[in-house]
Amino acid sequence: MLNRGSKKSGYTLVEVLVVVSIMGILSGLGVAGLRGAVINSRMKDCALNTTAFLERMANEANRISKRLCIVADNDQRLTAYINDDCTDMSAAEVFDSFVLEAPAKFGCDNQITIDYDGGDWSQDGAVFVPRIGLSAAPAEGYVCMQYGSSTVYAMAHKMKNNNMIIPKWRAGSVWNKL
Repeated sequence: MLNRGSKKSGYTLVEVLVVVSIMGILSGLGVAGLRGAVINSRMKDCALNTTAFLERMANEANRISKRLCIVADNDQRLTAYINDDCTDMSAAEVFDSFVLEAPAKFGCDNQITIDYDGGDWSQDGAVFVPRIGLSAAPAEGYVCMQYGSSTVYAMAHKMKNNNMIIPKWRAGSVWNKL
């Protein structure tokens, strides 16, 4: 005799709903983590690319034996001008420029304290003076960057005891070298 209906095949609606809801919760957590990882990666790229631009401008100042003035034209563009005294940029010749991809911007909000000498080059400007055998970059200073209104930052930092500009990144309370 056949016993019909005593064995079920397939899943019940409750089992399917439980599995789908668990998958939804896990994917929601994954998206939040992925977004943070993307922001961190973009700011690390900003630090590396800004550092490369500043190092290249230091090399170019030495190569052409002229002063280059680096100033931020807006929140997302640094421009290098050829100018002897770096005071009147309206008459200066544009040498090169570097643009950050939005929402990254030059400058950092007041949530962080930066205890580095030399000032923020993106806010104050910087004069790259040709020097034989040394970087043309000022002895000290930095360019700070922020990702939108988040608390993820990047920096290109020049210290007095170092002849190169160092890229740094911060997503917590400590600046990390890249």
